[in-house]
Amino acid sequence: AHLASRRPAILEAWRAAADADPAQTTVSALTRSQFNDHIPQLLDAFERKLKARPGGNRAAVADQDKTVEEVKHGLQRWQQGYRLTELMHEWGHLHLCLFAEIQRFAAAHPEMDPETRATADRELINLINEGINESAGQYARMQQAEAAGHVRDLERTLRQVNDLEKRRAELIRQAVHDLRGNVQSVSTADEVLRATDIAEDERTPFASLVQQGIEAV
Repeated sequence: AHLASRRPAILEAWRAAADADPAQTTVSALTRSQFNDHIPQLLDAFERKLKARPGGNRAAVADQDKTVEEVKHGLQRWQQGYRLTELMHEWGHLHLCLFAEIQRFAAAHPEMDPETRATADRELINLINEGINESAGQYARMQQAEAAGHVRDLERTLRQVNDLEKRRAELIRQAVHDLRGNVQSVSTADEVLRATDIAEDERTPFASLVQQGIEAV
């Protein structure tokens, strides 16, 4: 209940810590809603876990909810352009902010059972560790998917290059064939024109053939 009442202050402190961290360069481009992302839902699940008391019947459901929100958070940060190191720093800042609130509550309630405080601290550590693991795992899956997409793009480009090369080779083959035929026509006409016994009226069409062949070449 204390964490729920302090939710706005926790999120504000978390954002301030991220803004002040020189390693987090993407934060400044996000609105408050974009920055908070799925963390409010994650904190809801964390609070339900504490209310259920670890090991209780409702604790398992709360754990499942936490995992879902952690994966969603990792996916969202990937889409927002976060580097993995930025995401790790972000989880660390959240850890410190929540720890400070647990300390605040413990200071205001000296009658708090030490075992209860230890349990809360342990659950907080689990929350952050699982958040880091699930977010990093989502990053790894996205990187694999992106790499597979790059491979498919490269394979498609290679097929296109091969197709172009085949077309180029066919064009060259056809051009060589046509060139050889034109040169052969000129050569044949030239041999005829070289003959001394050819009539003058026959020279004209052969000379025309030579001219046509030269133009074709």
